[in-house]
Amino acid sequence: MERVGELSSMLWGMELSWSEEEILRKYQPTLEKYGVYFDEEICNLIENCSQDLESRIQAFIGWFLSIEYWAEIKNEPLNLPDANETLAKFFQNEWNPTGFQKERLLQANLYPMDLAMRNKLAEINFFRAIAYEIPHNSNQIKFFHRGTMIWQEDIAKLLKVSNRGLIEMYKFKVNQHNENI
Repeated sequence: MERVGELSSMLWGMELSWSEEEILRKYQPTLEKYGVYFDEEICNLIENCSQDLESRIQAFIGWFLSIEYWAEIKNEPLNLPDANETLAKFFQNEWNPTGFQKERLLQANLYPMDLAMRNKLAEINFFRAIAYEIPHNSNQIKFFHRGTMIWQEDIAKLLKVSNRGLIEMYKFKVNQHNENI
């Protein structure tokens, strides 16, 4: 039976860690959709990426998704640049996805919801003092008040709520919990 590492090495001829292989497996179909060809230059860039491999790939895909989005909004033909040349620039310049690109990635199910929720909560000072739990690769979040879970919600729903709205929702749940005690 062929091991995952051997399969990846066979496919790309690269020496990769298990986590790097998983990242490439996850994004390979989308990269190929946009015209990435795993030639020697691209393979070398991937192998030599010392950190944030997934962020570089997400930025690239998010950028292409944004181009598609704007072409559709403007009702213009889609003109995509050379994928390998663009991907090389993203790696060389160590680009990370912007907020707008992350939104496109979320819509395409290519950005982890748990990470998006953690990032959203980290931006809100109020939630720095609030206990919550988001299991890795989960679509659910649990909020706690004084050691008791008071609220569990779907992350996709909460990502659409404004920061102020999220604070108000939490306060409402705390008040509701306190009334039931």
